[in-house]
Amino acid sequence: VGYGFGASLVALFAQLGGGIYTKAADVGADMVGKVEADIPEDDPRNPATIADLVGDNVGDCAGRGADLFESIAGEILAAMILGGTLSQNLPVDVQGGYVLFPLAIHAMDLIVSSIGIVMTEAPPGKNVDPMEVLKSGYKISVALASVGIPFLCRMLLHTPTHPSAWFYFAVCGE
Repeated sequence: VGYGFGASLVALFAQLGGGIYTKAADVGADMVGKVEADIPEDDPRNPATIADLVGDNVGDCAGRGADLFESIAGEILAAMILGGTLSQNLPVDVQGGYVLFPLAIHAMDLIVSSIGIVMTEAPPGKNVDPMEVLKSGYKISVALASVGIPFLCRMLLHTPTHPSAWFYFAVCGE
């Protein structure tokens, strides 16, 4: 739970920091441009416009990244708590797998996505649809995940009392 609160706190500061930088750059650009040089807002002749646009970028990226981090951290923690609660009637040696399963799935997601990104490349010298190139990386990631999900389900969710339950979990994950 402390990790969840920490994620919320980091997200809050990232959003505030991005917003403060954005506002400072915007006010500076407006003051220099409108007041001193009498040129319109976001005019390329105003050097402060670049700072304003960078500030907008920082604010947007920091805000979205912070929201994403907070959401994923909350999702993982909730799934871990749910796994721990649902596995209370199972043997003690199996309960840990149900708690660690969300972490293992997200670790596998990172590895699979990274491999898909690395394997995504447009053929040189050809005029190829960018969406087809992205789809090729997506297909690689899906193929790797379709192997990884059943493997993790078997390793972490198998119980001697219900030997085929892990397969049903894997099918739901696919």
